[in-house]
Amino acid sequence: MRRFYAFCDTYSIPSPFPVSECTLCYFTTFLANDMLSAQTIKTYLSAVRNTQISLGFPDPRAQAAMPRLERIQAGIRRVLATRSKKKRSRLPITPTVLEGLKNYWAESTDDDRQLYWAAAALCYFGFFRLGELLTPSDSRAQLNWGDITFNHTVQPTMIKVHLSFAKCDQFGRGADIYIGLSGNVICPVAATLAFTAVRGTSAGPFFRTKGGRPLQKSHFIAEVRRGPSRTLAKFRRLCGSQF
Repeated sequence: MRRFYAFCDTYSIPSPFPVSECTLCYFTTFLANDMLSAQTIKTYLSAVRNTQISLGFPDPRAQAAMPRLERIQAGIRRVLATRSKKKRSRLPITPTVLEGLKNYWAESTDDDRQLYWAAAALCYFGFFRLGELLTPSDSRAQLNWGDITFNHTVQPTMIKVHLSFAKCDQFGRGADIYIGLSGNVICPVAATLAFTAVRGTSAGPFFRTKGGRPLQKSHFIAEVRRGPSRTLAKFRRLCGSQF
């Protein structure tokens, strides 16, 4: 909505509500010029619709169809589809890539190598978004000591990860995710156990560096992108020109 109000200020639209089809058409092209995706633009339009309803005006979707807006959105999708074909596809993290990352960190002299590997293994096997495990800044931590527990103190076979916040959990109910022992070289239980042995049991952020600071999402992404240099040629053979 801040973007919508800024758009209205820029083009001298004093009272945008109730919103008109013309205003939505201009706002849509305004967002497209800022290189936003079609799905993101749809989300912005949903925010405008929600604000209109909150202000006591009729739901725009309950009114007559907006054919011009629909055509503009279709045109934007076509343009973006053509543009995206020119971009290099991003590779998924596969077991082969994950094993390569493990070997890379195992040979590294970085003090936080076990931290990176535990975060990667847990994120992969738990199907987590990075934002659910790692913090965007040093100001807070998504996971703290106590949010990750094992089912046995000596020979655990399962990890319970408690999420107090998730992207799809808008009411803050929280969720418990269980991850089992895989028994192979990229086992998430073994990776987390190895990290906790180094980390210790003191309170605070679970994924934290040797200096005690929460592992930032941007820092972790940079480590993954750096990648295993010794297996880079192997990845290129497996993945072709996309790598």
